[in-house]
Amino acid sequence: MTKTYAPTMITETIGFFPGSVNIGIVVTADGAVLIDSGLDTQTAKKTKKGLDEISQPLHAIIQTHSHADHFGGNHYLLAQYPNTRVYAPVLEAAIIENPILEPIYLGMGAEPLAELRNKFLLAEPSRVDQLLPEKGPLKISDRTFEIIPLPGHSWNQCGVVVDGICFAADSYYSPEVLQKHRLPFLVDAEETVKSVRLLQQTAYLGYIPGHGDFETDCKETLQYNLEYHQTILEQIHELYTIHPSSLEEGLQIICEKREINITNMTSYVLFRTAFMGYVVGLNKQGRLEYEFKENRLMIRGK
Repeated sequence: MTKTYAPTMITETIGFFPGSVNIGIVVTADGAVLIDSGLDTQTAKKTKKGLDEISQPLHAIIQTHSHADHFGGNHYLLAQYPNTRVYAPVLEAAIIENPILEPIYLGMGAEPLAELRNKFLLAEPSRVDQLLPEKGPLKISDRTFEIIPLPGHSWNQCGVVVDGICFAADSYYSPEVLQKHRLPFLVDAEETVKSVRLLQQTAYLGYIPGHGDFETDCKETLQYNLEYHQTILEQIHELYTIHPSSLEEGLQIICEKREINITNMTSYVLFRTAFMGYVVGLNKQGRLEYEFKENRLMIRGK
């Protein structure tokens, strides 16, 4: 049987390339519009084969956010389709154009260690031709895309809705993905929860997360995400209420509680950033405060 790379179509013109990162596709009068481009050149080559199978040139790429696994395919695809236009949110665009910023911010602003210069944290640079609106309609070719703000996982992450199908980026995950990572990556837990709640108020025809399965009804998945984040928030709040301590000690205790074993620098910076994102969320809610004691950042619950 001949292997196919064609996308999984939801409607005649809307679908996605399933994988570790789902890549959305919308067929327009001028060719395909991709929602994100995946991790790397290998993924992008498969995407191109899929476009070739359905006889669609690449017309545009809409980036939902600036993590390497969502725009790493741009470098190859733009070389194959040089007239393709790239759209991205404000701030996220700066990182897409200057990918070294991702390992820089994960490394707390310092020069990135060699171990952090890997394809999961450092993609090839990509141009951005047009900034996305914070929210509202975007016309590309003969199709109208609705941009919705879904921050939290990344600062200006957005979702994309077309003909009732919502490409939700990493605003939520499948239960399997949450159980795998145990402390999901985010930069602001409060904004993440708000984004999940925003999606709970919608009634789109279908939802495609960046990681997970397409669902026509994702109410249970969204509720699972909400409760998952709330559980972590309560664990961290309880920890710092009972045992005021440093950020590092808190991270260590929560990782042990959630059966996370950090063994390399990439995992460390991702889990540390995620943990800080929950701490920031609790601080914004007025439930955590911090002080400096003996040259250490100390956190306690309120």
